Amino acid sequence: MDAVIHMEATMVDFMLTQANLPFTLSLAFVLILGVLEALSLCIGYSLVGALDDWAPSDIDSNGVGPHEVSGLTEIAAWLCLDRLPLLIWFVLVLISFSITGYISNYLSMAISNELLPQSVTLPIALFFTALSYRYVGALVGRILPKNGSCAVSIDALLGSVGTVTIGCAIKGDPSEALVKDQYQQQHCVLVEPELAGVEFSRGTRVVLLRREGTVWSAARFDS
Repeated sequence: MDAVIHMEATMVDFMLTQANLPFTLSLAFVLILGVLEALSLCIGYSLVGALDDWAPSDIDSNGVGPHEVSGLTEIAAWLCLDRLPLLIWFVLVLISFSITGYISNYLSMAISNELLPQSVTLPIALFFTALSYRYVGALVGRILPKNGSCAVSIDALLGSVGTVTIGCAIKGDPSEALVKDQYQQQHCVLVEPELAGVEFSRGTRVVLLRREGTVWSAARFDS
């Protein structure tokens, strides 16, 4: 028991050293995002869907034709930004950054009994983070559908049919719904009834009628 306590104390000391501070802060930010997402889901909202609605669905550049790809778009594609919801991509970046930094300093401690300075570990962590979420992101992207891909803008979802997945939507208090576009890709959107006095409980099928900001007015869909 004493050995376990000592090991835990040593690990905490290792994570809280000045050399590991950026990596510990990154990991702490991931935990904060997890708590915020859990709380937002409790009130019928989702940070994942909200960030994807806020973010542009594609990246354009002045003078770039429809069959050309700008350098920025190539970088975004290489980093899997077009395959993952923005929040999940950001979490993968933070976790990869933290793990890579910890491993660098752990190996340094094992070899030389000293921690590397941040001027050394930060470039190493950033380099391996880019490689990590390039391949890990591609793997996750095959499993987890991205909201709003294949150049489908959020407005192109007009008339799409979806299912309320969280909470009970009423006028002025939207809930999250899962919608499929013409490519059968899934999108998380916020919906509310078009008319007051109507409720969309979980499992209700709805059709999107009009968008105001990030919220869609919808009507019950009876097939």
